Parts: sequence; C-alpha cells; structure tokens
Amino acid sequence: MHKYLTDKEITEQLKGLTILIDKREQVNHHLTEYFDKKKIPYIERSMSVGDYSAMLGNMTLEQDVVVERKANIDEVCGNMTADRDRFEREFQRAKCDGTKVFLIIENCTWSDIFLHNYRSKLKPQSLIATLLAWQVRFNITIVFCKPSETGQIIYGTLYYAAREALKKGAVR
Repeated sequence: MHKYLTDKEITEQLKGLTILIDKREQVNHHLTEYFDKKKIPYIERSMSVGDYSAMLGNMTLEQDVVVERKANIDEVCGNMTADRDRFEREFQRAKCDGTKVFLIIENCTWSDIFLHNYRSKLKPQSLIATLLAWQVRFNITIVFCKPSETGQIIYGTLYYAAREALKKGAVR
C-alpha cells in the first residue's frame, strides 16, 4: 500500500531541495549569486537534457522537469539556425522521456520578436512560428524574463514541480 506524505512532511522535505546545474551552462553568475544569497544549495554536474533541475535527498527530478536557459533571443536564433538539429533533438528526447521542459529566454519579450529587436537575420514570423509550434509539439513552456528574475523563476518552477511530485508520491 502506498503511503502519501502529509502537507507538513512535504514542506519539511522541500527544505532539502537542491538545484542541479549542468556543467556546460555558461555565464550564470547572476543565478549562482541568487542561490547563494537565498541559501539555496546547488550542485554542478553533467545533465543530458536542460540546464537546471532539482534533487531531493538522493532522488532527482531530471527525468521529470528541466529548465533550459537562454541569455537572449539571439542565442535562441543561433540554436534554431546553425544548431537546429541538435536543439530539436534535445527537445524530442525530453518529450520521449516524458520530461517537462521550461525554456527561459532572458532579455526578451514577444514584442521584441514581433518588432525584430534582435541581431539575427531570422525573420520574426519564422521565429514566432517555430517557438509556438515547438511549444505545442514538444510540450515546452516558454518564459520570457529579465536576468534579475531568472533565479527566482528557476527555483520556483523546480520547487513546485518537486512539491507536486511529492504529493503524488513520485519522490521518496
């Protein structure tokens, strides 16, 4: 018989949440500084999909939820042109594994894309079409934010994913 945790037990377990950061993730000092300031533990290690995930004790959420972070829309444009096959395969692999991906794009809004406020020659209509199609095709969630908000969004996303997993009894 499966015993579900009480809300109090879940809250207690969530105090042990540790953020996982992919070793290949670059220029993320604003995030590690946020985690340090908020006393949120993190570990850098190799991840097969995404840039961030979470651990509770010795259980990982890497197969359940990851955050892919892009510093700006030009980085995304590069991934959708020169690196498109690799980038698409990563999302396809996540979908096949049942992994939910949150794609965080810093320093950008939909308006920036509509108005072509980026360096890439990729046309706004092509970029928008790809982002919206991939959101549906690969079950990703796109989040635009300022770099000063990213740490809080990553932590909150992973915290609530862990909380939901604990409620379902999926993490022990």
